[in-house]
Amino acid sequence: MPRREARFTVNAPPQDLWRFLRDFRSLCSCIPGVERINVVDDRNAELTVKEKVGVIPLILTLKAQIESEEPPRRLHAVASAEHLTMAIDVELEKSGAGTELHSVFDVTGTGQLKALVDRLFEKRATERTAQFAECLEKRFSGAAVPSPREKRGWIRRLWRRLLGLFSRP
Repeated sequence: MPRREARFTVNAPPQDLWRFLRDFRSLCSCIPGVERINVVDDRNAELTVKEKVGVIPLILTLKAQIESEEPPRRLHAVASAEHLTMAIDVELEKSGAGTELHSVFDVTGTGQLKALVDRLFEKRATERTAQFAECLEKRFSGAAVPSPREKRGWIRRLWRRLLGLFSRP
């Protein structure tokens, strides 16, 4: 099961960031690939997400549900589609003048598309997380900066990205 963990700091107090994360429309405006959203209620939404696999578009209809939350600190949600289930955990912690956002995504592909879902997630997760952080940076008019833990591994991440660029077909 592919897993991705990220930490970055957003230039906003925890309550402001929490309100943003709990507003499906606002949140989805920062998630790369979301093309349509239907808010069912304050805990459920249906999303259409488009991701390219080579030149072929992969379009998924996800049902997202917030399963538990401790405002403004923690949230656990699950998004599922026909061949995919994604568990999402988010924690917010005050950090200086901003808020550290810690997210964990566990993705499970199933059926005939399991290998494709797993590979696609592994390939694009870091890029999509960076795009999400950049969107939050613009939204809250301040820098989304790496936490001290993220800063320590920047050389290793840069090296992996460079290797990834040269290993693409």
